Amino acid sequence: MSSTFGPIDAATIAGLNAGSEQALEKIFRDNYQWILDSALVRLKGENAAAPKLIAATVREFWEERDGFHTSSEVEAFFNEELRHRARAVRARMTAVHRFEKVEGVHTPPTHAAPSVDSIWNEIAADIHKPVVDAATVAKRRREASSHGVAEHINTVTKRGSWKGPAIIISIATIVALAGAMWFSKRSRAEVIEQMLGSSDAQTVETRAGQIGSVTLGDQSTARIGPESRLVIVKGFGRDYRTLRVNGTASFGVAANGAIPFEARLGDVSVTATAGGFTVRDYAEENVRVVRADSGTVTVVAGDNTVELSAGEALAIDREGKTSTPDAALVAQELAWTNARLVLNDTPVKTVVQALWRWYGMDVAVLDSTKLETPISIDVELGSTKDALTAIETAAGLKFEWVEGKMTLQPMGK
Repeated sequence: MSSTFGPIDAATIAGLNAGSEQALEKIFRDNYQWILDSALVRLKGENAAAPKLIAATVREFWEERDGFHTSSEVEAFFNEELRHRARAVRARMTAVHRFEKVEGVHTPPTHAAPSVDSIWNEIAADIHKPVVDAATVAKRRREASSHGVAEHINTVTKRGSWKGPAIIISIATIVALAGAMWFSKRSRAEVIEQMLGSSDAQTVETRAGQIGSVTLGDQSTARIGPESRLVIVKGFGRDYRTLRVNGTASFGVAANGAIPFEARLGDVSVTATAGGFTVRDYAEENVRVVRADSGTVTVVAGDNTVELSAGEALAIDREGKTSTPDAALVAQELAWTNARLVLNDTPVKTVVQALWRWYGMDVAVLDSTKLETPISIDVELGSTKDALTAIETAAGLKFEWVEGKMTLQPMGK
């Protein structure tokens, strides 16, 4: 795939956010060849499905139009949506081809690429129709059931960063919690754990390359890093202010002296009554990090209780052992709160994994001798180009598209 995603000017982004169909059409037409190429690569031969795949993706883009702020976010969104939707298309077509084989049906392949005008006409007609597909109806029904959470999800990276924007918010309300008498026999910790595991708990998730922002039921705020998940107790702010974090998030805690604000990282509890703090707890990482951004934060890990003042941080390993992390580690692990990606002496193989998390870029390293090479980078999350350039320079590699895949190749090739 040789085409590239073109830059989108601020006025067009603003028009899109405001609901301008002209802005949508400009973005689509300016980047049609890239969108088409990306769709065809992901369809893996099911080219006839490209028009509907593209139209459905653009429709979803239009539905989430107010969450995009940069070109990289838009690019990231299309990368992720085309990948996800194409996978479903290929699965359906496999079943179709199996039926055709059994029944002796032969459908000649379609060779002509769809024109930009034909697909835009389909998109324009589609965005004026009421949404009737089951998936979207179900999604809107779930969103309508959210009473305690007003969310605004913004994507910050490529998908480069990229959409960025589009997060998955799933809120299920199925079973009412048992009565107060039943709960009174259990400790507060058991009650909260039960609530977090209940189908009434609210869930907010981000995908790779997305950073979300959420206003909670008590008017506290949360920023959520990519590939992260918050599970929030029902009625947050009324009797309890507890949520579970998988991934990374930064909280601004609304003052409420009677009910502490609690974030749970597995078996670790982080509480505050006001101020703010940031946490990081990705399952594949050996150390969890907590930083007090303002006010006082209390961390309970097993039998250890540690009080953190503003600017102080704590590391907790998987065994529950606590320690004071050095400033470089904290700066690296929580750099996203300053819209940066910082990696110090990190193997190239781990760096490319970070590209997926923070930019939504799936990059293959074709020079296996470089995978263990430690490199350091410090770049803005909003710039895919800067991230790739930094890796090229630090690792002695070059970025190149190969058969529709993003690769880092030996410099000499």
